[in-house]
Amino acid sequence: MGTAGFLGVLSFHDGWDVGKVLKYGLLALRHRGETHWVSVLTNSGLAAKKLDEVGDIDVNGWAGIACSTTDDSLFGVVKCGDVDVAYCYEGQGISEGEVCDIVLNGRAIEKSLTLLALTSNGRLVGYRSVDGRRTLALGAYGFDLAYISNETAAINAVGGAVRTFIRPGSVIDISRYVVRETRVVNHVENPRLCPLELIYLSRADSEVNGYSVYAFRKALARRLATRLRGKTARDVDIVIGVPDTGILYALKVGEALGKPVELALMNIERRRSALIDEATMRQATVHLKITPVVKELRGKRVLLIDDSLLSGLTIKEVSQVLRHRAGVKEVHVGIASPRITKSCPYGVTMPPTEMLLTRVFHIDEELIKVLEVDSITWVSIDDLVNAAREAGIMEELCLECFLR
Repeated sequence: MGTAGFLGVLSFHDGWDVGKVLKYGLLALRHRGETHWVSVLTNSGLAAKKLDEVGDIDVNGWAGIACSTTDDSLFGVVKCGDVDVAYCYEGQGISEGEVCDIVLNGRAIEKSLTLLALTSNGRLVGYRSVDGRRTLALGAYGFDLAYISNETAAINAVGGAVRTFIRPGSVIDISRYVVRETRVVNHVENPRLCPLELIYLSRADSEVNGYSVYAFRKALARRLATRLRGKTARDVDIVIGVPDTGILYALKVGEALGKPVELALMNIERRRSALIDEATMRQATVHLKITPVVKELRGKRVLLIDDSLLSGLTIKEVSQVLRHRAGVKEVHVGIASPRITKSCPYGVTMPPTEMLLTRVFHIDEELIKVLEVDSITWVSIDDLVNAAREAGIMEELCLECFLR
């Protein structure tokens, strides 16, 4: 159970080495997990390998899958009768028997997930569960290669073009001779997209179900700016974003407020602290990835923008860095998501509910003291929904983690 990014590729003709394709695909997926796996199909069979580094791919073949995960359990190889199946998934936990049911029998299961599998008999299979919370895309490189990924940016990074998005409750099955999407559930009732994909999980250059993540984040940033107008906006000199995802929000908030935006927090270690389970590791990651540009910050009143607040560790650590290392005068915080008050029951990696700061502290005044900041401002659930509509997203959103 957890978060993962994956890319599958299958060549329709001889002469292609998919190892290099998977290598560059993984580079585009590193934001979704720190553990990397690859499986490649050769004329000798299915080979799977855990990678110490993304560049360690040294297996060649004509089809393969690559996966960046938050947990080793999200990747596996299972024997389904006479067929070996390498798989990677994102979402709620899945058994080996359920993997075989999806891949060999085309059966839907009652869990929220997307799955990518490669079989020893030459099939590349993708599955999107009936609830539709997660996205799954089909892409191609001309008539030579087919791709399946849960991040369109990974398809684009390897020169591919996105052809379509897999419907909820469907299996996409690719071999050298056929590409077939099968609806394994006849009736799909009220699918709901995960807003965390739009807020921070996906890359800004990705699309979720055909909707631009970048356009959504711009719309959400404008609503955050509206919330900040007035006293908070008057009390700040500059706007800065927490790398990486917070930077786009900061740019658009500063633009809307007419305040200068500075890239005054340097990211020297590209890791997603929100996707790390252990608190000590998250704390170390924050310090590794954040270096302040002191001369741009000293003595300033700063508006600090981030995409979300879970345990509060990132904001607190950055606030301390700004005050004690950069000498800022004030730290005001803007969060580009509603309060996350419940751990996701559908498999998005985040701290357990009892460790979510807004679950423990219900009042902003309490949060301000704990985080050691001067103010905090959030977007509302209505802001989130309206930003989605402005970005052209007509599908319902899952709001489970925002509800007490």
